[in-house]
Amino acid sequence: MLHTTTLRKVLLIGLLTLLIASQAGSVSAGINVWTSNGPADAIVHVLAIDPMTPTTLYAGADMGVFKSTDGGGNWSPAGLTYLDGVYALVIDPKTPATLYAGGKANINGGGVYKSTNGGGNWAKTYSGGWSIYALAIDPVTPTTLYAGTYWSGVIKSTDGGEYWKQTGLTYITNVYALAIDPVTPTILYAGTDTRGVFKTTDGGKNWSATGLTTYYVEALAIDPQTPATLYAGTYIGVFKSTDGGGNWSAAGLTNTYVESLAIDPATPSTLYAGTNGGGVFKSTDSGGNWSAFNTGLTNTYVHALAIDPVTPTILYAGTGYAGIGGGVFAIQQIDTTPPTVVMTSLAPDPTHASPIAVSVTFSENVTGFTSTDIVPANGSVSNFAGGGANYTFDLTPTEEGLVTANIAAGVATDSAGNGNTVAMQFSRTYEAYHIVYLPLIAK
Repeated sequence: MLHTTTLRKVLLIGLLTLLIASQAGSVSAGINVWTSNGPADAIVHVLAIDPMTPTTLYAGADMGVFKSTDGGGNWSPAGLTYLDGVYALVIDPKTPATLYAGGKANINGGGVYKSTNGGGNWAKTYSGGWSIYALAIDPVTPTTLYAGTYWSGVIKSTDGGEYWKQTGLTYITNVYALAIDPVTPTILYAGTDTRGVFKTTDGGKNWSATGLTTYYVEALAIDPQTPATLYAGTYIGVFKSTDGGGNWSAAGLTNTYVESLAIDPATPSTLYAGTNGGGVFKSTDSGGNWSAFNTGLTNTYVHALAIDPVTPTILYAGTGYAGIGGGVFAIQQIDTTPPTVVMTSLAPDPTHASPIAVSVTFSENVTGFTSTDIVPANGSVSNFAGGGANYTFDLTPTEEGLVTANIAAGVATDSAGNGNTVAMQFSRTYEAYHIVYLPLIAK
């Protein structure tokens, strides 16, 4: 018969295995390591994920559009091979078979292209002759689109790309990034070359410069839960605004050329930056600190990032550099670190206290921890309380001498299914008070 603790360990291992399997939304994503399955030798400029079927994704590259229907495991050409490069892609959130692509101008012209069958066929919807480097789609009214152009500012369509008109941001600047407020879609930000970030609050009629005015901005990202917070990727690092662009402050990666940004939709304090030659960096504190995130990433020129909207632990990176190739890399982040646990007490050693008040502290929130998981010797456990990462109990000595408490490994689990490590034994030497009766001395 299995010991209770051993049985728990077996069940926890099985649970972790099932958890990893259930999270495997991408067949190509390596577990905690970047992997790539193509498209071979393509320099990938932009990525777009089907919001309803996240295993379907598109890559805009120097060789046209590529499509994968198995989370990046396999790729096939999806048109526009005659362009000098596809630099912008957006998917209709309500009808994901409809997507738009922005092309670099060449002998065939740049412009905006539309497909209504998932990249099977494309029709040109804008022929202004300008290269299109950014696209944004209204999440509430997907027939409304914006395109960032080279030499012609921002243009707009309100009929699904059939007709385009100039917005108030005209020929004064080149636009390389667009970001639309997910809550108030009439608010839009445009990242430009040398002139920073512009903002409109009326759907493009009027634009004004924000507090970031002099930088080359190649990437913009809006916090989906707090849209007044946004980030700008520039050639000298990341900048952050918490008041809708009114004021900006440096947010790390100083003197690093940042080409792409992505925010975790479930935990917006986690964000990623793709750089030109430095790979991917990750911040878990809203840009306060960054760390390299490049295990397995063999191409560090990261032009595009995309996060799986259903399983945000899956991240894709579009890479490439002339003569180096590139393709799409994918990674799935699985927490395999077990929570640690310690027991402490303010009672001195030795102690006269009975009961002895003991605190239990895990390194992260856990579930499944109960009073029966505390195994005392020469004592008993009572008044167990707490939750998450912090618990307390009373340890009442049975008799004088050494009193101990033990917590075995695997009795509590974190959100990823990892069981705790064994706790260092808690101990105190208990010395009871002894009443000494002194004889009365008659005077």
